[in-house]
Amino acid sequence: MWYNENGDFMDIRQFFGKKLRELRKSQGLTQKELGRRLNVTEAAVGMWEQGRRLPDPEVLARLAEIFGVSVDYLLGNNQQASPSTPSWWYRDTPPTNVELEEFLKNANIYFDGTPLDEEDKEDILTYLKVKWEREKKKREKDSKK
Repeated sequence: MWYNENGDFMDIRQFFGKKLRELRKSQGLTQKELGRRLNVTEAAVGMWEQGRRLPDPEVLARLAEIFGVSVDYLLGNNQQASPSTPSWWYRDTPPTNVELEEFLKNANIYFDGTPLDEEDKEDILTYLKVKWEREKKKREKDSKK
């Protein structure tokens, strides 16, 4: 059974459509762009998001790959986006440096709808390390005043 945030029953098509719309928007993709990546029409994506139809299993698998989630998550059978969602994701405290580095190296990360390759991930990690060191030095300098 699938329910919306008000506790009202939703059928699987409605639930999937809502989830797909959320994921698509979170990646900054239009229906047309997503359709192009899947080799389907913008209208097909619209029908899915409206809860009128479900994509075939091959397209479901491709959607899961594009958004870095499991098919079970797309269909509402699993509340976690991915079996590899790190445990720190649900904590109130930020991840440790080691946890963050591990996540960046192993996660399917997208920017503007395009997956980041290993070099991009290393660049992000380098940037974070440099930024962190600058902030650390600034705090040390400020504490000496």
